[in-house]
Amino acid sequence: MADMSNTNQDFLNNLLQKLHSNLETRFRKFVDEQIRAIEDTKVKIKKRKGVIGFMRIFPQFLTVVENMLAGVDPRLNVRRTVDREYDRILKTMFDSLKVIARETPSAVAAAGVTPGGASAITSSSGGTSSADPEEKLALNFHILLIENMNHYLEEVEPRNLEVLLDWREAAQRELAEHLGLYLNAVMRRPLGRLLEHLENIEAQLATGKSPAAVAAQPSNSKAVFHKILSGYDAKEVRKGIETLRKRIEKHFGDENDPSGAAKLIGMVLEECGKFYAGVETRILRITNEVYGGEVVFEWPRAEVRSAFGGGLR
Repeated sequence: MADMSNTNQDFLNNLLQKLHSNLETRFRKFVDEQIRAIEDTKVKIKKRKGVIGFMRIFPQFLTVVENMLAGVDPRLNVRRTVDREYDRILKTMFDSLKVIARETPSAVAAAGVTPGGASAITSSSGGTSSADPEEKLALNFHILLIENMNHYLEEVEPRNLEVLLDWREAAQRELAEHLGLYLNAVMRRPLGRLLEHLENIEAQLATGKSPAAVAAQPSNSKAVFHKILSGYDAKEVRKGIETLRKRIEKHFGDENDPSGAAKLIGMVLEECGKFYAGVETRILRITNEVYGGEVVFEWPRAEVRSAFGGGLR
């Protein structure tokens, strides 16, 4: 078209301009239809688990479009047009995914639980009952985001396109955020009392309170800290990790994609291993800073390493 516009072929030039405009309009309408279909998914879906349909379809759609653009000069308008529509589609996908994850199943809604309660489980310092609908709602929110962001990162090749690189970064941020919140929630069962104690001491130290002043508190005495640590012997830690492993397999298992689920479960378990290693580091720090290194430290490091494949450092 650029070459034709520099000639005296007005008829052909006008014809090409009209065809180009018509194709752009049709493509935009096509994308509008896809966006409406994605938005409709928000109200149709019943099972808030697994990879949502539009997240599975987009990588295929991307491949088809990019195959058609193979060899096209990236400086042409068609590249900018397609990238702009990618951005529209992906924004709708990510926004819709969060709406789906937040929507309250009717049974939970009947119990009076609202999506706003989801943050309670992620910030709570104590354990909660597995029958708590608020806990289930919060975990489902994180699980769905983890599953779908992980799928996006695994399946969508950025192809060195700025728009896809930007959305890849967004997916990585979402995955990291919700994986962290998920771990903070599920770790309350095997490590709840210990985490509560560590967080209490760490919070006081963060405000500038002296280690001696913290240790002088009856609830934070050396004897209390030792008693809490003694409750996490090798047997108890192994039991907690095994229960945690089964829970994660239940949360992320997918009979429709067993290999993909196994890979995701492996990734989550690896992060669990890092969490446990982080707990050991926190115990050591508090033992040294607050209690002068005098507390008998019996954290079962060998059992933790064994449970998570020995890959921890």
